[in-house]
Amino acid sequence: MIRAIRDNEVSAAAMGKDINKRRLEIFVLGCILMGIGGAVLASFNSLFDPQGYLPLNHTFLVLVMVILGGPGNNLGTIFGAVVVYIIWLMSEPLALFLMQLAVDIGSATFGWEAPTNLDSRALQARVFVIGLLISLVLRFAPKGMLPEKVRHHG
Repeated sequence: MIRAIRDNEVSAAAMGKDINKRRLEIFVLGCILMGIGGAVLASFNSLFDPQGYLPLNHTFLVLVMVILGGPGNNLGTIFGAVVVYIIWLMSEPLALFLMQLAVDIGSATFGWEAPTNLDSRALQARVFVIGLLISLVLRFAPKGMLPEKVRHHG
């Protein structure tokens, strides 16, 4: 029923379904799930601090997980979450290693000096890699890495 409303609202209404009632039910269910998720997150963190809920960590990354995995597919969303989590963990140490390698080669070859804020620059590599991944997925797989399967009844 939810897919019918999403795909073609007029057809769902023509089948005799109350679209507004169903949308309200879905909205209430989503609000309940968000409330439970917020309660679990607050109890997990054991401290309510506005700085702990930065928009990048709790909204942008969740949106990226859904976009990469494929909206409309639960398995795709889980796959997107795993991919983003691995990239989020591995991109900073890898970027720091590559930057340190470039500095070592540059100082030995050309006499370059390393910038003082190399760690913070490596930390920003996470956002760059995530942005690059979003661009590639949206360009080459606009429905996500695991798109929703379309069922044909006939």
